[in-house]
Amino acid sequence: MVYFFLMTKKKVPQKRSSSSYPALKGGKLYPWTKFAPKSVFPLERGSRAGVVVDAAGTPRLFIFDTRALLDILSEIDEKLVDTLSHEAYASKETNPAGWLIDELESKLPLSEAYADKLRDALKEAEEKGWVPLSKIEHELELA
Repeated sequence: MVYFFLMTKKKVPQKRSSSSYPALKGGKLYPWTKFAPKSVFPLERGSRAGVVVDAAGTPRLFIFDTRALLDILSEIDEKLVDTLSHEAYASKETNPAGWLIDELESKLPLSEAYADKLRDALKEAEEKGWVPLSKIEHELELA
């Protein structure tokens, strides 16, 4: 999946055609790293992002794949974790980056490696005799 963010002052029509974006005519696509050095917004290996620049050199369109968008949102989110209260950090209004990360990740399929780790953790917990929280709540009539 690819996400596009268009920088424009005019209202963009619902029905889009190539003539809908006159500022992009003659634009060039540049890699993300040309506009944001790794020290500012690092992208993980395999993440792809770019910036379309108009003829005047003004960034007009930002293009991210899912991993790149999550990388950038995570960088913003990490800066807020130490400065906001727990309630504010969990708020969509105060921390929209964190909220969007949660929304995107909830839609992504689980990787096989992650599913295997979960299975191993459940197997280990069972072998060690750990009691599930749901069972404790039920026995104490808390649920």
